[in-house]
Amino acid sequence: MSTSSHSSYNKVLYWIPTIFLCAGMIGSTIVWFTVTGPPEILKIAESMKAPNTWAFYALPFGQFIAAIIILNRKMPAARTFAYSFAMFYNGGLMILLLNSDSVSGAAIEFGKIAVAVWAYVADRNRIAKSAPQVVTSGASAPA
Repeated sequence: MSTSSHSSYNKVLYWIPTIFLCAGMIGSTIVWFTVTGPPEILKIAESMKAPNTWAFYALPFGQFIAAIIILNRKMPAARTFAYSFAMFYNGGLMILLLNSDSVSGAAIEFGKIAVAVWAYVADRNRIAKSAPQVVTSGASAPA
């Protein structure tokens, strides 16, 4: 495979899961705040046997911010944190949904976690393959 086609292949492997992940994160945040609304959020929290706390309002907003950070390719440390936040947030929702006997909802959250892991691994591979390679030779240079 030539260098240019290999680079294009890496970009495709990076952008496919990243777009799915970010579209899901942004879309679910929009649905959570516009369609669901605060009264319905309280009913959902009660049905999931979860405490009614600020987390049901702040964490979806944090998910939106994490998606924006993931799409910004200039901050690798912040992107790593955003990927881990996405995995943690969806893992917490999966556990709450399993607690409320919503297996189908938990399966969706498990799928989101799998896509987040796929996107993170693709991002790490893309960065590693685009980094300049150090050339070492067998003979040492004279001092």
